[in-house]
Amino acid sequence: MPLKSRTITFQEFFREVQEEVWREIEHNIHDEDMLYALEGGKMLRPAMLMLSFRACDGADEYYRYALESAMGMELAHSASLIHDDIMDGDDERRGKLALHVVKGLGTAILTGHKMISTAFRISLSHGMENAWIFLNTWEETLIGQLKDIDLNAHLEDFLNGHEPEKLLQEYFKIIEMKTASLFATACRAGAIEAKANEELRELMRLYGREVGMAYQLADDLVDIANGKLEEGIIIPLIRAYGKNIRRELLEMLKENGTHILEEVLSKNGFDLKKVYLEEIRKRIASAVELASSPLIPDTPYKELLKEAPAYIVNAMISNVDMVV
Repeated sequence: MPLKSRTITFQEFFREVQEEVWREIEHNIHDEDMLYALEGGKMLRPAMLMLSFRACDGADEYYRYALESAMGMELAHSASLIHDDIMDGDDERRGKLALHVVKGLGTAILTGHKMISTAFRISLSHGMENAWIFLNTWEETLIGQLKDIDLNAHLEDFLNGHEPEKLLQEYFKIIEMKTASLFATACRAGAIEAKANEELRELMRLYGREVGMAYQLADDLVDIANGKLEEGIIIPLIRAYGKNIRRELLEMLKENGTHILEEVLSKNGFDLKKVYLEEIRKRIASAVELASSPLIPDTPYKELLKEAPAYIVNAMISNVDMVV
């Protein structure tokens, strides 16, 4: 029976949602390839959907619909990861071989499409508003991914030929579209399933966007710390150099990655970790401010909304010995 009133931490709530969503998946999904792709997922987006549902005072009679919607969110997200692994040439996902390695490209691609189709059927069964939100979010995510591919493919041209402010705006736009949009939709969907009014639905959407932005910034920080230099280098480079990014620096980065980046930034008075942590903290603070709105009922779940952003980020960056 879903718990609604007793005081719990976000970590405890998160674990309960993980277990409940997985039970929902096992009950409804019988395709072995889909189950393989879903197994091991953190289920952050379903957790945010269910937290939003509870924070918006969703009634127990609607809980089953919210849980089904959360499953659909995980299906769509996991499908995107299948396709990401193929595009990026990654052989592992969630601590095991990626689906395309195990079953081949064709099966992996079609399984991803099947998962998206199943997720859309769920959203459609919950009404046209849910269906349109699903389609709009999926399109936004795809456009964001396409922009991401283009930015990485032409990163040197961007750095040498664009105004730094415009480049930074492009970077934030990409992470908003490819990552934050799903978090925003998850939180809005939870409010919809709770039968919240439009003002509260929009508030939850904005809250989810800030959480998603913080999460992706943390993910990029971990990539940089692990020596993976893609669009994540934009923030520290622009903070340090503005319009004076030299071609020699870009060549050094290609040869010696993170070590060179940290060394050069340090000489110019910038700390790589601090630059990113500053941006992340801004997003967390914004999310907490939104979660403090009087529009949200005063229940234990309102406090969990405030706790969630820092917990999610710290779970990510603790892998590289950092904390916000």
